Amino acid sequence: MTVERTTTDQAVADARELGAFVELYPESPGIPVAVKDLIDVAGQTVRNGTPGLAHRTAGEDAEVWARLRATGHVVSGRTTVPELAWSVRTPGCRNPWDPSRDAGGSSGGSAVAVATGAVPAALGTDTGGSIRIPAALCGVAGLRPTHGTISMRGITPVAPSMDTVGPIAPTARECLRLHEILGGAMVPARPVADLRIGLPRQLWDGKIDPEVLRLFEEAADTLEAAGAKLSDIELPLGHRHARTAGYTIMLAESAREWWAAYTGDPAGLAGRAAEMLRAGSEVSSSDYQEALARAAAVRAELDEAFGAVDTLLLPTVPVTAAPAGTDTAMVGDRKEPIEAAYFRTTALASVTGHPALTVPAGLTGDGLPAGAQLVGPRRQEALLCRLGETIEGGPRARELARARGSNR
Repeated sequence: MTVERTTTDQAVADARELGAFVELYPESPGIPVAVKDLIDVAGQTVRNGTPGLAHRTAGEDAEVWARLRATGHVVSGRTTVPELAWSVRTPGCRNPWDPSRDAGGSSGGSAVAVATGAVPAALGTDTGGSIRIPAALCGVAGLRPTHGTISMRGITPVAPSMDTVGPIAPTARECLRLHEILGGAMVPARPVADLRIGLPRQLWDGKIDPEVLRLFEEAADTLEAAGAKLSDIELPLGHRHARTAGYTIMLAESAREWWAAYTGDPAGLAGRAAEMLRAGSEVSSSDYQEALARAAAVRAELDEAFGAVDTLLLPTVPVTAAPAGTDTAMVGDRKEPIEAAYFRTTALASVTGHPALTVPAGLTGDGLPAGAQLVGPRRQEALLCRLGETIEGGPRARELARARGSNR
């Protein structure tokens, strides 16, 4: 389907047809924003993607929504989310570039709402990559802020030591504007020509779709043409431990939050989240502590790396959006489970708590988006967004923006 839009009504209808919304609200004066169905908006029901577990009617706004409301933003709809956000895919939510494919997750509804033009921005949450993965697969920008800098009050927890909330928008600049409203620090960014950018190729070498790699390398060329200094950098601990440590922490902490509630109400879940909670309930205390220790070691390694470079550049997802009915993707010359493939390069920032931004890098020959991801030192969201804007100015990213109908 085409993603060009002529009217807001048509865009909303398209987003709804693609499964982006669980509930729509009448428009009122203000700037419309879609809100992931984990986030409290006073008077609205929060369903967390479940048949019944953890449903609630919000008595007050989550702090992030209170900040947006105070600056003239209004809720236009609640967006689809998998059960307890426990997936990198969003069931029932289809990709606007090819409805036979998935939209990523768990903020898939928010990404689709922005990609179709139904809203100019949306709120998502990101534990293992849940803002960045769907934003990349749907051809928009998404910002995971520095862990702990944006309030999570009034947002359903998944794994508190990794959970974040942040914006999805058409551009890095708009993500940064919203980040500031949400309470993010605004450290002044240096000129792109002054910056050193590291490429930790171990994380994706030989494990990436060739078309995605081509677009990623063109994004790197765009930064280099703007004067940035690019060099390879080794992250051996991140390469070995980020994904496994992150997965263990998510399993253990989500079970700590929800296993008892689920066993008291088994009808409250109907899908894969129940399996994840069960697996999490079996993670031993020693395994959890070991995962936390490995995460701390990866964090220290990354902090040290930021003495040698200013940011990292990675592919956001090493593959394009998978067909909705398949559970595997070709990563390089081998098949991988979708969860592992999508999580491959988002895990690093999730485990360390550093900020990360995805921006569109362009369209593959099949017309599917791919994203470029920037990871930076703590509270350096403005730096990431400046670099993201530079990538968005590259020829392939501009082609994607025109195809999406974006006004840059």
